[in-house]
Amino acid sequence: MSDIKKSKRKESKLETIHNAYLIRMAVTKLAENNFYISETKIENIIAEKIRMFPNDDQERIKKRTYQYFKQQIERSTNKVIDLACGISQHLRIANTIFPSYMSEFEERRIEMDRAMACCNALQDELQYVGECLYADLNKYTNLVLEIQKEFNMIKALRQSDNRFLKNLK
Repeated sequence: MSDIKKSKRKESKLETIHNAYLIRMAVTKLAENNFYISETKIENIIAEKIRMFPNDDQERIKKRTYQYFKQQIERSTNKVIDLACGISQHLRIANTIFPSYMSEFEERRIEMDRAMACCNALQDELQYVGECLYADLNKYTNLVLEIQKEFNMIKALRQSDNRFLKNLK
């Protein structure tokens, strides 16, 4: 047991990876629940949209619009899960590289950069789902904050990697 209080300790490098897995699980749960997209809101939007068309076309347009939403949900589901997996995957790869040479240091840094890029892209995709697919953005707040926390932890990890520079060959 450590003599240093938990509140005084720095976060472990593995904490970054652990948090990435938590984000991945949260994104999976979000996708399982179809991003909490309001069916009634979509129905109201479709009803408003088809009202201006002749009765003959309304059913076809309604069917096509539902198909569009279904495709967008499927595309967004695949995208957010891939991005959430990318965060932990790139962190894991970076964590396996213990640099002895500058090229290894750069490769480790590139993997961390890719993980940070996944964090940003995941936030953007969640924003898109919330705005364009009429999801409840309030359900995303904690997840977005966790993604931002993850981004900052990776950034701090990158900065702490400068300790390797003095020992590189």
